[in-house]
Amino acid sequence: MSAISSQLAFHARDYPRAVEHARQTLRIDPEFWVGHMQLGQALAQMGEDGLALESLARAEQLSGANSKPVSTRGYVLAKSGRTREAREVLEGLIARSHERYVPGYAIALVQAGLGDREAMLTSLNAALAAHDVHLVFLPVDPKWDPYRTDPRFSALLERCEFMRRE
Repeated sequence: MSAISSQLAFHARDYPRAVEHARQTLRIDPEFWVGHMQLGQALAQMGEDGLALESLARAEQLSGANSKPVSTRGYVLAKSGRTREAREVLEGLIARSHERYVPGYAIALVQAGLGDREAMLTSLNAALAAHDVHLVFLPVDPKWDPYRTDPRFSALLERCEFMRRE
């Protein structure tokens, strides 16, 4: 329950509360990779990149290199100026995608961190074509905020039909 509360607080941009809930999750189960993931993404938004990267590395290890903590770690590396390492993460995700499914969203997230808008939009459009479930986070995840004013990003959100009313 506290992991979900952390995610909700994160999307509400209440990062201290997200950290609090993530830490509560980890007190209950220190090996729960999602708790480390939630903690890492919230710490990154608070400017605590070093601690965020530690949490994300732990989430990656515990999850068996799930693409979510891997891509979030790549995003944080890029945003903190460690572009060479972020590109290595991106190359790893792309290489892995030739052997097994890697969500386009994961690749796009690292590209977003690197500021590669064209590649990011291409990856997001591929994610939409593949019905990538992670796209549900596009309207609320603050990591996408720098792209919200781009008409192509807005058009993508419209094509996702998250706000469709019948």
